[in-house]
Amino acid sequence: MPDHRTSGIDSLRAWRVCFAAFVEAFVIFGVSYSFGVFLKPMALTFGAGHALMSTLFATLTVLSFFLSPVTGDLADRYGPKLMVASGAVLLAAGLILSAHVYSFPLLFLTYGVGVGGGVACIYLPSVAAVGEWFKVYRDIALGIAVSRIGLGTLVAAPVAAILIDKYDWRTCLEIYGWASIALLLPCAALLAQPPQAPGKSQIGIRQKVATRRFGLLYLGRMLAGIAIYISYVYLPAFAEDIGASHVAAASLVGYIGASSIVGRIGMNAVAPRFGQIATYRMTFVMLLVSFAFWLTAHSYVRLAIFSVIMGVGYGGLVALTPAVAVALFGTAGLGELLGVLYTVLGVACLIGPPLAGVIVDRTNDYRGPVAVATLAALAALIVVMRRPTASPQQDSASALKESA
Repeated sequence: MPDHRTSGIDSLRAWRVCFAAFVEAFVIFGVSYSFGVFLKPMALTFGAGHALMSTLFATLTVLSFFLSPVTGDLADRYGPKLMVASGAVLLAAGLILSAHVYSFPLLFLTYGVGVGGGVACIYLPSVAAVGEWFKVYRDIALGIAVSRIGLGTLVAAPVAAILIDKYDWRTCLEIYGWASIALLLPCAALLAQPPQAPGKSQIGIRQKVATRRFGLLYLGRMLAGIAIYISYVYLPAFAEDIGASHVAAASLVGYIGASSIVGRIGMNAVAPRFGQIATYRMTFVMLLVSFAFWLTAHSYVRLAIFSVIMGVGYGGLVALTPAVAVALFGTAGLGELLGVLYTVLGVACLIGPPLAGVIVDRTNDYRGPVAVATLAALAALIVVMRRPTASPQQDSASALKESA
């Protein structure tokens, strides 16, 4: 008989899986969320406008999350190890090839499809594995696993700015490509097929997705995602427009990443005391408050305040989403369910940054995108306030009843 203290749910092996997911999130989101640092130098090289450059980022993000139902289902069937190893190769190849292309349409293939496909193969299978490897410590494990998204942003964005200033954006991408595969492949080796917990619900994914609860969860995340992605793409350019240096502007993205670590771990830690739904709502309140600071910002200090508040709210939102999904719908088919849910991030990125880019191209003013982001954050808060206030256990039972 296996020793469940070392091989089963909440075991030492489970914590190794959590560590692997932790490093993987650091790499993939450090790379993808540093796009705002590459925006101006890439646009100058290819002679592209803000709307077109935003479409490049949208392509990456849309593929990252629209492929998630497929990669999540494959991970449920065959385990996360193969998916993450494949994603590591695809991500590194996309970055390295992007450093050597001179055609903007080809950049869509190497950067948008390559990097986006790599993220899709890595993130969702890793997060789902953590959710299924834990029961008692699930919330804190999920918070730890996704906390390195913030750390990745904290490190990768300023480092990218330094490398671009010292060399150029092409060299920076190539360095990031080789570093990514060196970190991701060992992490893939640490992953394993989650043990099958007894008593899992057999309710189909379609029935769960058809519930009103899932619809509200999806809509709220979409509106919040519009606001968040606009900030990642346009915050550095906005800061430079009011006089900040390239490195200082990139550091604002790092501040978001650093403070999001507090949100990811802290919000999950307080959720058992105040309730997951109430804590989840609080993250949306923090997002709206933060965008009020950006909307009225005329100094770097005010932008830094925005970054910190937004980071805490955003970090808590990201960390609580998988836990709320588990509370509402259980762990059966979690990879596929989260894959469907995370398509919302692709939708948000497809709407937010390109719309903001059109506004900037027409007005030559970065405050238009800030107004759009603020309205989206307000609408998101209104939506999540309509969610039921039942306990997680009641939420789960009700969701399954609706699905029957």
